[in-house]
Amino acid sequence: MAKQWRNAVVGVGVVGSWHTQVIPRLGNATLVAVCDVDPEKARTALKNQGNESVPVYSDEREMLEKEEIDVVHICTPSGDHMSPAIIAMEAGKNVISEKPMEIQLDRIDRMIETAAKNNVRLAGIFQTRWNDSNRALKAAVEAGRFGTLAYAGCFTPWYRTDQYYRDGGWRGTWRLDGGGAIMNQSVHAVDLLQWIAGPIKTVSAHASSRIHPEIEVEDTLVCAVTFENGAHGVIMGSTAMYPGIAVRVEVGGSNGTAVQEGAMKVYKFRHETPADQELIQKLNAPAGSTMGGSSPTDVLLDQHIKNIRSILEAWEEGRDADTSGPEARKAVAIIRAMYESAKQGGVPIQVS
Repeated sequence: MAKQWRNAVVGVGVVGSWHTQVIPRLGNATLVAVCDVDPEKARTALKNQGNESVPVYSDEREMLEKEEIDVVHICTPSGDHMSPAIIAMEAGKNVISEKPMEIQLDRIDRMIETAAKNNVRLAGIFQTRWNDSNRALKAAVEAGRFGTLAYAGCFTPWYRTDQYYRDGGWRGTWRLDGGGAIMNQSVHAVDLLQWIAGPIKTVSAHASSRIHPEIEVEDTLVCAVTFENGAHGVIMGSTAMYPGIAVRVEVGGSNGTAVQEGAMKVYKFRHETPADQELIQKLNAPAGSTMGGSSPTDVLLDQHIKNIRSILEAWEEGRDADTSGPEARKAVAIIRAMYESAKQGGVPIQVS
């Protein structure tokens, strides 16, 4: 019989409420407790979901002492992931952290070290890896269908209002958001780019806040990248492009080109197979929201379900998840290098 994982969520804001909705739908998991600095807000969110019987705590340590928990989901502001994650792991609990894993590499490294020291598991959320079109791109690269890769790029042309940054008091700050359009919104596309096309070697970026005068961080960044395999690429992210459209990922080489933008817009190869057309038709079938970028809540929870289910299945089999701590670190390493490059006026920076 499959293990039934007992889950708790720390931080019940927009993203945390996704997790409290997803956990009961996994089939092999139960939601046993939540923790939030505003318990009444958390109780209201749970009541609206029909989860009003779930205990609510304002102190994580108290929750860990009183409840029997296997997995703690960290859904606090991005720059406040390390502390609650370490508290949970030092208490012997496995941790799933929302994106980004953290906003500084040394903080992610401490999380990874704490997991190893306490013999528990650590994984991150990158749910867009479970989008069928993105998985098709990954499979095509692994099968060598593009030939010699020449180029790969990702674009996150989104929009956020000034009020979005004012809400919560942490968005648009270096201390808790860790950056702007790239660290918060584009981190998924950055992860996809390196996951699909291969490790990134160097970056050269330029960034500024074009339409959001109240924030400390960028609302637009453009970056040239060089992959370790020699291919070239582009990363672009913005929250200044009204009304916001779908994320786009492009891959091209000597034997083919593919473009994913909410659906598979291009999927052409020198050596076509009978399954190609069938795949395109399947991937382009209507599927509701595709993260068009106009709203921070425009997210399909089915991909969160697949991501978290994959994590729990891997742990049950005694192995690290596909989005383990070291794997989730990669996107942040690329982003930190981009920010350093932009700070220095676009000079090339090596990803570490």
